[in-house]
Amino acid sequence: MDVRIIVQTTFENGTTRTRRVGSFSRPFRSTQPEGFGLLLEDAKSMLWQLQQAILLDQVEEISEASRVCPDCNKVRAIHDYRPRVLDTLFGRFQVKVPRIRRCACNAKSEVTLGGPLSPLARFFPDRSKPELQRLQAELGARHSFREAARIMEIFLPCAKQANTSVRNRLGKIARDISDSEYVEPAVSSTDKSAVPVTVYLDGAHVRCRPEYQKRHLDVVVGKIESSQMCQCFGLVPQAAGSPFRQLRHGLQEIGWDRNSPVTVISDGEPALPNLVRLAVGGSVRHILDWWHISMRVKHVENAVRGLLEAKNFPGIPVLFERPAERLRWYLWHGKVRAATTDVQWLMTDSGRLCKDDPGVRDAAARVQARCRELYTHLANNMDSLTNYGRRYRNGLPISSSRAEGCVDDIGNTRMGKRRRMRWSPKAPIASLSCGPPFSTES
Repeated sequence: MDVRIIVQTTFENGTTRTRRVGSFSRPFRSTQPEGFGLLLEDAKSMLWQLQQAILLDQVEEISEASRVCPDCNKVRAIHDYRPRVLDTLFGRFQVKVPRIRRCACNAKSEVTLGGPLSPLARFFPDRSKPELQRLQAELGARHSFREAARIMEIFLPCAKQANTSVRNRLGKIARDISDSEYVEPAVSSTDKSAVPVTVYLDGAHVRCRPEYQKRHLDVVVGKIESSQMCQCFGLVPQAAGSPFRQLRHGLQEIGWDRNSPVTVISDGEPALPNLVRLAVGGSVRHILDWWHISMRVKHVENAVRGLLEAKNFPGIPVLFERPAERLRWYLWHGKVRAATTDVQWLMTDSGRLCKDDPGVRDAAARVQARCRELYTHLANNMDSLTNYGRRYRNGLPISSSRAEGCVDDIGNTRMGKRRRMRWSPKAPIASLSCGPPFSTES
């Protein structure tokens, strides 16, 4: 017996498409007891092919329908095609999705002009189906993460599941539930104006003890300051039940409310300000720490000095000295565009030097590497740069040194050589600890 499975799709415009999904054979002369009906592997293979056939037809139909402008009913042009990976219960597929140009009539409507539109962006913001996320979270809550991933791979033709994916899905749902239970405190009309809050953040790496600990810990330490008091804290985001709620409680204890402006100062690690954004539930102002910027500029200055001191240097020293000297002044006064331009000129001039001399070649390569590191750091944190000179003259903080001091207060005090306390696997969280109240002038 030979079985063939054919899928016939009828679109809304009346066209019909037929796809052959798969086939299998069941010869009766050699059939064993387990050969009756569908086997698990056959079912998984056919489900994968059926999902692919339905998904490709749906993407094609949605892409064609999205080309019609909802305001003027004109057909919009296709900008380009981009591959997009969709993760489902029955497999992981890569589809080719067009990006559609915005219509000129959008200027008259509520939609603002911008880049091209992707039809599937609003359907799959996480690039995975909600059904897959729900099943990962449910199995992760009932079993261990590795066991949940193994169960899904046994019974479903899904992509290879990782225990970290199951853990992250369950953690995301837990955070959503935790945030939905948060009730904003009522603020009376007689309260004074909102108190500004500054959060200093830094990270510390705690090595494990091989006697009983199984992993290293990345501890987030910091200090929350207002005009009336301050508070130090330290926590492990990967092990905390709800780090956002813990940080939110710390903010509320020093007088923060929904109307209080929050400023975050960190060294540029994106996870640190995102932790405060999720705790606040809104936007915060992030300022990049000046000390880390100054050290990167110092690396560029040292590399340029080494290039100028190289034997048989063939270039003009002024072309390298002036841009390196102006970098710090530009960044201190918030002139980021001018600083990035000087960095690009340094990289270009270093690349034009004669490469016959090994000493000059190595020194020029070091200058290019340091300039590339600085340029990448500034480009990734462009929105976090400010006029540091103005803030310094106004008495406002520009460095995360107060958070770095908390590393000694919390990490070393808890885990120093003469201390017998450590973060154990059962209790890897340092609770929030209040510091003495103090007054600041801003």
